[in-house]
Amino acid sequence: MNKIWCLGLSLALGLGSAQAARQMEWLNRGLVAVKTTNGVFLSWRVLGTDGNTTGFNLYRDGEKIASFTGSQASNYTDTKGTASSKYSVKAVVGGKEIAADAAVSVWSNQYLTVNLDRPNGGSDYTYSPNDIAVGDVDGDGEFELILKWDPSNSKDNSQKGKTGKVIIDCYKINGKKLWRIDLGVNIRAGAHYTQMLVGDYDGDGKAEFAVKTAPGTKDGSGNYLSLGSAKGADHSKDYRNSNGYILSGPEWLTIFNGETGKEMATVDYNPGRGTVKNWGDSYGNRVDRFLATNAYLDGKKPSMVFQRGYYTRMAITAYDWDGKTLSQRWYYNAATSGQECYGQGNHNISAGDVDGDGFDEIIEGSCAVDHNGKFMYRTGKGHGDAMHLSDLDPDNPGLEVWQVHEEKPYGYDLHDARTGKLLFSETSSGDNGRGVAGDVDSLNRGHELWSAANWNTYTVKGKIWKADKRPAYNFRIYWDSDLLDELLDNTTISKWDHAKQQSNTLFQMQGNSCNTTKATPNFSGDILGDWREEVILHDGASKLYIYTTTIPTEHRMYTLAHDPIYRLGMSWQNTAYNQPPHLGFWLYGNKDKFPTPDITLVGDHTPKPAAIIKQGAGSSSQTIALGDSIVPFTFAIQNADGATVKNLPAGVSAKWNAQTNSLYFSGTPTVSGEYTYTITTKGGDAEYGEATRSGKFTIDDPNAKTTSLKPRAKRALLNGSEHVYDLRGRLVKQRKHRGFYLTR
Repeated sequence: MNKIWCLGLSLALGLGSAQAARQMEWLNRGLVAVKTTNGVFLSWRVLGTDGNTTGFNLYRDGEKIASFTGSQASNYTDTKGTASSKYSVKAVVGGKEIAADAAVSVWSNQYLTVNLDRPNGGSDYTYSPNDIAVGDVDGDGEFELILKWDPSNSKDNSQKGKTGKVIIDCYKINGKKLWRIDLGVNIRAGAHYTQMLVGDYDGDGKAEFAVKTAPGTKDGSGNYLSLGSAKGADHSKDYRNSNGYILSGPEWLTIFNGETGKEMATVDYNPGRGTVKNWGDSYGNRVDRFLATNAYLDGKKPSMVFQRGYYTRMAITAYDWDGKTLSQRWYYNAATSGQECYGQGNHNISAGDVDGDGFDEIIEGSCAVDHNGKFMYRTGKGHGDAMHLSDLDPDNPGLEVWQVHEEKPYGYDLHDARTGKLLFSETSSGDNGRGVAGDVDSLNRGHELWSAANWNTYTVKGKIWKADKRPAYNFRIYWDSDLLDELLDNTTISKWDHAKQQSNTLFQMQGNSCNTTKATPNFSGDILGDWREEVILHDGASKLYIYTTTIPTEHRMYTLAHDPIYRLGMSWQNTAYNQPPHLGFWLYGNKDKFPTPDITLVGDHTPKPAAIIKQGAGSSSQTIALGDSIVPFTFAIQNADGATVKNLPAGVSAKWNAQTNSLYFSGTPTVSGEYTYTITTKGGDAEYGEATRSGKFTIDDPNAKTTSLKPRAKRALLNGSEHVYDLRGRLVKQRKHRGFYLTR
């Protein structure tokens, strides 16, 4: 069966979920325009809350060039576009066009170059761009890039030696650097040490940044940490031993303001190191193996989950941030051999609602921990280097985990993510260090599975699909026009050709991958344009290359970042042995009837139309006599920063009250006439544009004539009188007329 996530899974398992929708960041349309040989290729983002009623109008240089219904894909090739064209896209809801984001320029290449501020190295090392985490740190609807700089002398935990400091920068996609955090000498550099988490933990619409810190860490303001556990710390201390390991001294967890990098709270890092040998060795290898992921443990907002250890002892702590306090939600400790999660962890971590209760579980590889910090299951297959969580087998209720194992004879297995039940497994004679789950062939139902253990590729039923054909075993990616996975390995994107039974190079990129033989990108995920994914590579020094596809597709799909499972994958991708994100449903099997994510968009930039609301007494349209005061009245301005008022009569004013976000109209007109004034909001959400409202003042002069004479009238009023009254019914003038026809 095809499972609709998460409600469909809850029903299939006989569960009920009354949880509120989980909070997601509001994103803008992410329009990209790329020069191609056919003109300009454009693609833009459909939000998870848009549904199939949101259409789009596309503009070039202010002129509409195309319209799209709510069922059409969000990409277009403009054959008349040039390198100097400017493009914008406007959503259309209920026939109403919503204001566009700022117009974008055309990329001259299929990648956008982001220029970086490379840190100075040392006498024996230089820095290169490494893993990236993403999040909207300033609430503008655009993902920022949180980049970890890797010194060339970084170490695996098994290697002795001192390293350069770990430097973390935050950049906007246009290359503007927002901040730099220096973790100091007491944080060792290497793939297993610094795991970055970025998320909107307090629900204010702006992401925060959390990471393990120590004495010597400086925040984005250039100041040493000084709050909470770091108060009064000696930042001159160097806790490195002669082999470069850090086995003593304070360990902290710090949450930073995502927009400024400023320290907001620091607490003791839990799980602490305690006795080093209790983690599996005494020299400092296994004690400092860290993992991290976001998880919606309350079903509404993300929590931070930090882990220490997986070869033997495993300990996990969940933290929450409410905007003021960094607090511990729960602590899990598997310290007894052969029990629970002891020895069952991976070099990677995942999270997702695998039991349909609306809360996320922590997927460790060969075991799982429930949303409340309680043990769920273990498969007993032990530690592994790679795993993939998704709806891999559409006929098995819920999600599945494909995992490869480091220790013989376990090899690899596919198991149920909720129960740990093995769906199929095989042995191998040695360390199986790579494995991928990808839906690369439409002839099979569900995903295909393969690993470095042999050349076989399997179906989700455990049958050998190809005995001598194994695709690349690194990252999966959506890149071309169909709903199948492509494969990303190093700097190459390849496509499985089921007719020829081989992989063909689809796209070759310039730049470098990361993490030596792992050959992973700095980041891969849907951060721009339509639902296809971007790839970020680097030049080895001071540039990032953000690649996007230019292949048209007929499939409309909301941004992958609004799928709950995928969004969590974006949070943990930077961790240790990087893995690609997966959707929480089978994309190909759902065709164009994709499940609607149960999410709500939050933050200052959540799309809300600006509004002008009349409050209290006093009409917004008044007729008064010259010299009299208007009856004062007030308009409240909602979802906007202010408003402008035009064409008020002299003597009448509209005063802005910043505390109440309102306009107060009062005064005494000094000139007669009719005045139609307009109020226009400013600073509202660009998604909806500004609101306008009008009113009218009619100012009568009691001394003005109210009649006109027609000397050539066909009939005459020989005798008559004219009476002029003011608006209060008082007679102000009377005169007689003879021989004229009067009209009013």
